[in-house]
Amino acid sequence: MKLDRTPVTVMLLLAAVAAAQLLHYYTRLPETIAVHFGPSGQADGWSGKATFFTVFAVIEAAIALGGLAMARFGERIPPALLNIPNRDHWLSEDRRAESLSFFWTQTVWIEVMTLAFLIAVAEFVFRANLAGGPPRLPVDFSIVLIAFILGVAYQSIRIVRKFSRPHA
Repeated sequence: MKLDRTPVTVMLLLAAVAAAQLLHYYTRLPETIAVHFGPSGQADGWSGKATFFTVFAVIEAAIALGGLAMARFGERIPPALLNIPNRDHWLSEDRRAESLSFFWTQTVWIEVMTLAFLIAVAEFVFRANLAGGPPRLPVDFSIVLIAFILGVAYQSIRIVRKFSRPHA
């Protein structure tokens, strides 16, 4: 299986950005930070800084490592575990390599978008806590959320369209 290296490279770069972001903000934030915000953008949930950073670092690392593992070992996953339309057709011996390459490339792009979204969420949380006054998420957060949802939907549609009808 030959996977497009672009999403893997972007994943590695984002992992470095995530690590740098956490290191940059850790000493700047108070010991208790707002970590949950209601629909109005007002903070309504709090956490210890160390707990938040640990949980966020573990989640970001899991996403990055999961994406890299998919890129490296995706072809070894038994075909029965892949949920794609017309699986038997697309994973037949003559189509398997190209189909898996496409599937795992798109899946790693979804992982890339997820990590980028989490980096953006962390940035909003950190800035809200450093802004002074009651922590509040800016309206821009909804734009980032919508962009993430549209990006994942786009990649998902690409996968479904590719595999929905067997080629003659």
